[in-house]
Amino acid sequence: MGKTITETIESRQLIVGNGVRTENAKPTSGIAYKRGDLVHVDENNMVTHPTFTGDKLSDWDAIVVEDFSEDQSTYHAANNLEMPLYVQGPFDVAVVTVNGVSLTTAQIDSVRAQALKNKIELRKVVGN
Repeated sequence: MGKTITETIESRQLIVGNGVRTENAKPTSGIAYKRGDLVHVDENNMVTHPTFTGDKLSDWDAIVVEDFSEDQSTYHAANNLEMPLYVQGPFDVAVVTVNGVSLTTAQIDSVRAQALKNKIELRKVVGN
């Protein structure tokens, strides 16, 4: 007689497909960024964190590629250096964050709707 095995599958992989595209932009001095953070690039090519009003996120158009400390962003800003950002491709919506904080269930729908305009796919991956 066989046993039934029940397990939960959890994915923490940010990128979940092909066709990822990156660009560079200038970090805001003294701000820390986490891999997977949704960010906005303004008309001066400066990266800022969007904010929530209720469950709606202000404009965002990119995803942070790698952790960036406050010291790194300050150094980059002082030396006119840029940081890499994902600007296109498929990503796991359960892994993206805003200012290092995971999204609530209610926030996910709003963020996914805006992703369509940005040519960024925020997918619900099986197991999440």
